[in-house]
Amino acid sequence: MLPERSVYTAILTPFTEGGTIDEGLFLRLLAFQEAAGVNGVVVAGSTGEGASLSAPEKGRLYELAVQGRGRLQIIAGVLTSSLTEAQFLCQKAQKLSCDALMIAPPFYFPAPLEGLIAYFRAILETTSLPVILYNIPQRTRVPILPALIEALLGYPHLIGIKDSSGDLAQLEQYLRYVPRLRVWVGEEKFLLKCLQGGGAGTISGLANVRPQPLVQIVARFNAGEVCEGTQAQVDAFADAIDAFPAPANFKYALTHYGFPLSPVRPPLTELDPEQRAAIDQLMRTP
Repeated sequence: MLPERSVYTAILTPFTEGGTIDEGLFLRLLAFQEAAGVNGVVVAGSTGEGASLSAPEKGRLYELAVQGRGRLQIIAGVLTSSLTEAQFLCQKAQKLSCDALMIAPPFYFPAPLEGLIAYFRAILETTSLPVILYNIPQRTRVPILPALIEALLGYPHLIGIKDSSGDLAQLEQYLRYVPRLRVWVGEEKFLLKCLQGGGAGTISGLANVRPQPLVQIVARFNAGEVCEGTQAQVDAFADAIDAFPAPANFKYALTHYGFPLSPVRPPLTELDPEQRAAIDQLMRTP
């Protein structure tokens, strides 16, 4: 059961210099997140380069996450345009006892509404795990629209939406639209607004390198406090680090915590020396 309000880290996927998954480093990153107090992690999401991973690689990451979870909840990211792959991944996550699924709409195809409804219905009928829809239209070019949500509300294990549109008006629409569904925001600068609107918290890429302020905002909100000062600190840090391409920015920032630098997988590219120097300065700033 996912908590009423929560912080989930969209965890990075570390690679070796040879391009394979660095399993040992992945387990270290899980331990780092557990120690930081987040509720759990999303595996193979956008920040985790999920669109660059093969189905066996995603399945292996789910397996590693469950093995190294500690007290963390594990949400399996499903980012694919293949219905059969999506169903395979959902079944794999369920067999491994993941806690939930986060499923993006299929990209590449200009699918009509009836096609999207058929796609998600087929997936929802494959699994009994809680399902979170993933709205990130700047990547998928397929927004999660009210008509799609309405067509899927008959599935009780559809529990919510992650909104990574970066559009406050879109977030507010989701918060108002279906009270039964829970809403997590991907844009960390909107975390406090999300909570105040009745939202569930954040599924965050920023939490890879600055989890504690996000955890603090949710914990203090649960205690009846409003952390506007902490939210302002998150805003400033997010503005600074988001000026550089993700997830290379987060992978490099983690070297300031003693982790080895993990490469990104092509077609993504590494930071240049000037970008690294700017992040060095940012990470040294309290």
